[in-house]
Amino acid sequence: MGVNAPARTVVFDTLRKFDGKEHRRLLPGEYIQMAGRAGRRGLDTIGTVIMMCRDEIPEESDLKNLLVGKPTRLESQFRLTYTMILHLLRVEELKVEDMLKRSFAEFHAQKDLPQKEKLLLQMLRQPTKTIECIKGEPSIEEYYDMFLEAEEHREFVTEAIMQLHTTQQFLAPGRLVVVKSKSDDDHLLGVIVKNPSATLKQYVVLVLTGDCTSSALAPNLSSQSEKGPGDSQGYFIIPPKGKRGMDDDFFSSSRTRKSSGVINIKLPYMGDASGMGFEVRAVENKEIISICISKIKIDQVGLLEDISKTVYAKTVQMLIKEQTDGKYPPALDAIKDLKMKDMDQVKRYHAHNNLLEEMSKNKCHGCIKLKEHKSMMKDQKMHKDELDQLKYQMSDEALQQMPQFQGRIDVLKEIHYIDSDLVVQLKGRVACEMNSGEELISTECLFENQLDELEPEEAVAIMSAFVFQQRNASEPSLTPKLADAKKRLYDTAISLGQLQKRHEVPVDPEEYARDNLKFGLVEVVYEWAKGTPFADICELTDVSEGLIVRTIVRLDETCREFRNAASIMGNSALYKKMEIASNAIKRDIVFAASLYVTGI
Repeated sequence: MGVNAPARTVVFDTLRKFDGKEHRRLLPGEYIQMAGRAGRRGLDTIGTVIMMCRDEIPEESDLKNLLVGKPTRLESQFRLTYTMILHLLRVEELKVEDMLKRSFAEFHAQKDLPQKEKLLLQMLRQPTKTIECIKGEPSIEEYYDMFLEAEEHREFVTEAIMQLHTTQQFLAPGRLVVVKSKSDDDHLLGVIVKNPSATLKQYVVLVLTGDCTSSALAPNLSSQSEKGPGDSQGYFIIPPKGKRGMDDDFFSSSRTRKSSGVINIKLPYMGDASGMGFEVRAVENKEIISICISKIKIDQVGLLEDISKTVYAKTVQMLIKEQTDGKYPPALDAIKDLKMKDMDQVKRYHAHNNLLEEMSKNKCHGCIKLKEHKSMMKDQKMHKDELDQLKYQMSDEALQQMPQFQGRIDVLKEIHYIDSDLVVQLKGRVACEMNSGEELISTECLFENQLDELEPEEAVAIMSAFVFQQRNASEPSLTPKLADAKKRLYDTAISLGQLQKRHEVPVDPEEYARDNLKFGLVEVVYEWAKGTPFADICELTDVSEGLIVRTIVRLDETCREFRNAASIMGNSALYKKMEIASNAIKRDIVFAASLYVTGI
């Protein structure tokens, strides 16, 4: 009922309410707001809240949510308008950015500013390590920038390659691939062991991880005590057939038993063989750096099902042999072999290759300290990015509504409401006078002289579209002249909506025109301005009498605003027309004095 005074006891007759659309349960915030009034300060030690259960007792979960549930989040209702921007641009002492900072939406961000300033000072005081090049003037920064750009191109090209239909034909078991390393070290050479399936939607790849340094990785493969007669460090011996065990059966790419697709190892599966560490892992498409031209024969059964030491050793040895002078086999050509045809993808592919060529000419390429210096450059870049991010968060650019503000500024510049120096021009000064209707549509209507050819009664009728608020109203019956004026004004609104959309202001042109122009009372106002009795004009529409009166009263204020605008523009004819129109609608019951104010 709107009674805000505190009370000793608060009684809830029901826990449901009608919110204008539907009957629903009370929200936790609504309950707290009302129940919190129980208990008078200085008079009661406690307050009592009573819930009436007329029909049924509420569920415990519903009561718990009502009593201790999370209240509705408060959201800022601050909205930027063109009139607000234009008024603030005319005041030198106050900037629009200052107004945005004072809104509730920016409260938390502004509250954290002192802490961010302190953190920024601490980061600026941190010393940075100097990179000393053994080859003279350091060029690692240039090299690292090329490296980052090449990586960006590579990721794009790799993703494009993996989506090509022809790629799937090459990614068969036995194909050598280069896989992205989990660290920043060199990428790893591997062989595809198993293609994606319904149970595991990733490639199973055996990769070489480097020299064997630990025997604890996979005891069944690396422990010296468990090595079979066919294993030795660095080479592979085939024992006589009579001395072979079940597990040491001679490796053959054509086993009599076909692979069932079962994986009897837990991924990732690590071990070492022939003095080289390896890992069997599940690999996503994006982790495959390149597809090599080479293939080797593998034994899926021995690698994934029977887990044969001999098979692993043989596979590792074949992978080692594919590396000549420590270099991986060449990759398939994306254009010739994989049939890449998309122009953008081909362009990025060539850009990546050109960058790799440029990097190879840089003096840092092949330097013994390249890895160390790249790591230092990465740390420096991260530090710089953190500083830039912190500075951005403290700047005006980080304000939530800044993109929309910038978009609206660009709109005002294009339609000459302000100049390039943000000085308000004549059209901007006129727009500042428009408060009852949408400022841009109203101003453009005046500067396009849309009211000049209309009689005062017709002009005020068209102007009713700015102040009438009901969405659904019966379609008015208009004269040809009024119909043309209506179409012209609607087209102006559509073009303004499209302009705002181009400048990334969140506006839908059709919705913008419908929300700001409602022509439901054009015929009613036209007849009223011509002197038709109130009872007769009510028959022309299904809009209630009270809303008709309210619209006509507000329309008088709009006439006054247009009259002021005409004065600023120096348009005496429009000024006189607005005076006549205002006098035409100011009559009879619509402008009768209220009994509440004057008394009887």
